[in-house]
Amino acid sequence: MLWKRTARPLTIRFGAKTDVGRVRSENQDDYGRFPEMRAERDGDQLFVVADGMGGHEDGGRASRTAIEAAREAYFAEPDGPVEERLRRAFEAANLRVYEQAHTGATPKKMGTTCTALALKDAGAYLAHVGDSRAYLINRRGISQLTRDHTLVDALRREGVLTEAEAERHPQRHALVRAIGIERGVEVDVRQLDPPAVGDAYLLCSDGLARVSSAEIRDIVRADTPQQAAERLVDLANERGGHDNVTVLVVKIE
Repeated sequence: MLWKRTARPLTIRFGAKTDVGRVRSENQDDYGRFPEMRAERDGDQLFVVADGMGGHEDGGRASRTAIEAAREAYFAEPDGPVEERLRRAFEAANLRVYEQAHTGATPKKMGTTCTALALKDAGAYLAHVGDSRAYLINRRGISQLTRDHTLVDALRREGVLTEAEAERHPQRHALVRAIGIERGVEVDVRQLDPPAVGDAYLLCSDGLARVSSAEIRDIVRADTPQQAAERLVDLANERGGHDNVTVLVVKIE
């Protein structure tokens, strides 16, 4: 897939893998790359990872619903500002999951994280809710592009907990913000630095938490996107596979 830029066309390479892990009985993660085979227009692509919550069936349904709703809303107005398109996409995903949970006499506890990367016209954009993550990997190293919307991370940023205490805290995965929990949602949206040849983006669910940033960096830089996604999922499972794990890798060449 060629993506036009003023200097030269860039090639976008993609790979992804999702796995149930070694402990859970059902995979509540989901991911998407849209358009799936060929972009409707050069340089307008959306990559999404979601990690559902709410029990076996409902968690998986929440993540699938959020990704589908986000896709529909994002491409509904392809000529609009990308940041606004992403915000509307996440708001649409939130409302659809919320309404799905509140259909019927007894409301269900359904929700999902959602992290998305959009590439359009030599620009990169990010939208995020929850504790799935996005990273940038290049020759300078690896940097986390998202902030975990968890109680523990908030306490860490305030200085109440140290890094080590936050990593061991029993409530480290307790979310303070997620898609579908309330009728409205606050979405982190930002424009990233323009992509360059050699840059790679990684989106993942928190099932990758036991794999270090240095390991992520080395594997992504050494392998093709699909090989990197598979190796990282395998490594998460070797470390116990305590949760579903999803890894999506995008490389710029």
